[in-house]
Amino acid sequence: MTTLDDLTTCAGMALAPPSSTGACLILISTTTPAAIGKAYRLEPGEHIIGRGSEATVRIDDHGVSRKHARIIRALDGGCHVTDLESTNGTLLNGTPIATAELQEGDRLQIGTVTVFRFSKRELLEQREEQLRQALSAARVGIWDWNAQSGRVTWSEQVDRLLGLAVGKLSGRAMELEEVVHPGDLPRVREALSTALEKKTQVDVEYRIEPQGSGWRWISCKGDVLCDASGMPARVTGTVMDITARKQAEQELNRQALIFESIYDGVVITDLGGGIIDWNASAERMFGRNKTEALGQTLFRVLHPEEPDRLTGMVLAALEKQGRWTGELEFKRHDGTTCWCESVVVPLRDSEGRTIANIMVHRDTSERKQLQAHLVVADRLASVGTLGAGVAHEINNPLAYMLVNLHLVREGLERMESQVPAAAIASLQQLVRETTEGAERIATIVRDLKVFARGEQEVRLMPVDVRRAVELACKMADNVIRHRARLVTEFEPVAPVEASESRLCQVFLNLLLNAAQAIPEDRSPEHEHEIRVVIRAGDRGRVLVEVRDTGMGMSPEVMDRIFDPFFTTKPVGVGTGLGLSICHGIIESMGGSIHAESDPGKGSTFRVVLRAATRELEVLPRLTAVVAVNARARILVVDDEPNVTLALQRSLAADHEVATANSAQAALRLLNEGSRFDLILCDVMMPGMTGMDLYHELGRSVPEQAGRMVFMTGGAFTPRTVSFLRDVPNLKISKPLDLTQLRELVGRSAEAGR
Repeated sequence: MTTLDDLTTCAGMALAPPSSTGACLILISTTTPAAIGKAYRLEPGEHIIGRGSEATVRIDDHGVSRKHARIIRALDGGCHVTDLESTNGTLLNGTPIATAELQEGDRLQIGTVTVFRFSKRELLEQREEQLRQALSAARVGIWDWNAQSGRVTWSEQVDRLLGLAVGKLSGRAMELEEVVHPGDLPRVREALSTALEKKTQVDVEYRIEPQGSGWRWISCKGDVLCDASGMPARVTGTVMDITARKQAEQELNRQALIFESIYDGVVITDLGGGIIDWNASAERMFGRNKTEALGQTLFRVLHPEEPDRLTGMVLAALEKQGRWTGELEFKRHDGTTCWCESVVVPLRDSEGRTIANIMVHRDTSERKQLQAHLVVADRLASVGTLGAGVAHEINNPLAYMLVNLHLVREGLERMESQVPAAAIASLQQLVRETTEGAERIATIVRDLKVFARGEQEVRLMPVDVRRAVELACKMADNVIRHRARLVTEFEPVAPVEASESRLCQVFLNLLLNAAQAIPEDRSPEHEHEIRVVIRAGDRGRVLVEVRDTGMGMSPEVMDRIFDPFFTTKPVGVGTGLGLSICHGIIESMGGSIHAESDPGKGSTFRVVLRAATRELEVLPRLTAVVAVNARARILVVDDEPNVTLALQRSLAADHEVATANSAQAALRLLNEGSRFDLILCDVMMPGMTGMDLYHELGRSVPEQAGRMVFMTGGAFTPRTVSFLRDVPNLKISKPLDLTQLRELVGRSAEAGR
C-alpha cells in the first residue's frame, strides 16, 4: 500500500541513489508542523534522542523523556535502537521495544506524538523536504484506496489536518464505513466505481466522521493507478479539509435564503445604478422578471418610455448624504398601480469601500388605499354627524309645527258649528296640506337619521328589510333613473336580525354598483333594468337580490370582488364602501353575500339574512282612552321655547303643565320641592343636557329621574347613542305624535293616582 512516505521515498530515490553507508531519521510527525520533513543525519557511533542537552537528536515534544532512546550506528551501516527506560516507551512500527535493529522505512515513535522514518540514505534531497513542508503548510493529506480489498490508507497529514492524534487514521488500512458519513457513503462508492470503470479522476466532496472526533467536510481528488496488465488496481490522491469553506457556503446559502424571503423588495445595483440582482419580493412588487431588469436602472424598468429622472438624483444624494429616501409610483404589466417607500444606501466591503448600492422598497399600495378609504370613511362620518345635527335642528321646529297644526285642526273642528262650513273646509284643507308637507319633511329627516347612525349602531335587532331596501332605493334614485328602470318585487317576509343603518348602507352600495355598471346613455332600443327582489328563503332565511343588465364582470374580476382595496372603478367613483366592507357587514350579521355575473349581460348580488327571533320594537299604545278627570302634573324641558309652548297648549286643557327652557331651570324647580308625574325632557340641550339632568336627579331625587321621558330629534354623538341605548326610561322621537303623547301622559296620570 502506497503512503505519503512511500511516495516521497520513491521521489527521493529517483533524485539521489541510496548510500550504502548513510543513515538518517526523517521527522514525519510532531507538534510543530514546520519541523515535519526535517532529517537528522546518523554518523557512525552513538546518538541520544530526547529533550535533554546531551541529546544528539533533540526533540521538545510532549511525552519525550530527557534521554529517551539510543541509536548506535555500526561501521557497516547497521543501526540498533534501544529504549532508555523512557516514561512513555519507544515503539517500532507500532510495537513497544527494548532494543531492535532498524530497517529501511521503519517508523520509530518516541513518546506519544513524535514519529521518525528511518532511511539508509545519508541525506534527503532538498526537493523531497520541500514537498513535505509544502504539503504540511497546505494542510493536504494523501490517501490510497485498494480496489480489490476496498480498504483505504491515509498519511499522517490526514490526522493533523483533522486535528486527530497521529495514528488515529494513518498507518493502517480501514473500511470506508469507518470514516465516511453514512449519508455520503453511497455517493463516495459511486465516485470510486465510476473512476475505476472509466479510468478517470476522482473528484468528490463528503463528510468524514472519525470515531469520537465529530464530522468534517473533505475534498477528495485522486488518479486511478493500473497494474502491469493495465487493470485499475488502486486510486491514489490527496484530501483537504474544506469544513470552513462548506460552512461559509452554508452561511452564504442562508443569507441568500434570507435575501429571497425578505418581504420587502431588495434591489442591488452597481455604482452607476444598473441592477445587479433583486429578490423574489421585488419581482412580485414590480411585476417584472429579474432577467428583463438586469443591467438597467430601476426607473428605466418601471417607466421604460420616460427619461430617467430618478437615478441621477439618487446617486447625488448618496454622494452628499450617504442615503436617499423617497416614494415610487408605477404601473405593473397588469395595469394595477403600486406605491412603495424606498431607501437607498451604499453597500461597503470590509475596508469601507463602496462596492454597490442596496435599495429596499416597501409596498405601501394597501396602506395608500386604506388611507383613501379612511378619508372617505371620515368624510362619511362627518357627513353623518352633520346630517344627524341637521336632523336634530329640523326636528325641533317640526315638533311644534306639527303640534300646532294638530291644535289648529282641533280648533277648526270645534268651530264647525259656529262658522260657515265652506270657510271651515278651506281652512281644514290648508291645514291638511301643510301637515302633509311637514310630515314629508319628517320622513326625510327620519331617513337621514338612519344613515347618520352609521357605525354607531352596532347592536343587532329585528329590522324590516323592506323598509331598509326602500330607503336605499330612495337614496339611489337620482343615480338610477338616469341609467335604468328600477323594478321591485317585494314578498312579505319576516323581520331580519340586523343593524338597520348598516343594512341600508349595503343595499345602497349594491344599487349604486348596479347603476354604475350601466352606461349613462339610455337608448330606447335597449332600456336597462335594475331589479330588486325580496323573498323568503330556506330555513328561516330572507333573500334580497339586486340584479342589473349592465356590463357584467369577467371571471378574473369575480375572483377578487370581495378582496380589500380591489376596484375596477376610476378614482372618484363610488361611495367608498367597497364590496369587501359589504361582505364584512353582512357576515357580521350572520348572513352571506354572493355574486353571479356574465360579461355583457349583467350581474346579480344575492344577500341572505337571518330571520329575527323577536318581534319589531314598537312604542306600546294604550287600548283605552284615559278619563279627562285623571289630571297629571307635567314638566316639559326643552331649550326651544316654541316646543315647550306648543306642548303646554296641547296638554294644558287636561293636565297641569309647567315648562323649563333649560335643564338648569328644571333642576332648580325639582330641588325646591316641585314634584311631577311626568317629565318630558329633550336629550340634547346647550350647557346642561337632558342626560346630565337625569344623572343629577338620580343623585338627589331618584324617583323623579324614573319619571323622565326623553324626547330626541336625533342622536349624533357617541355619548348620546350610548345613553339612549342603556337608559331604561321611555324615549319618543321628534316630531312628536300628539295622539301618542296624550296617551302616554294619560297613562302617567293614571299611574300617579
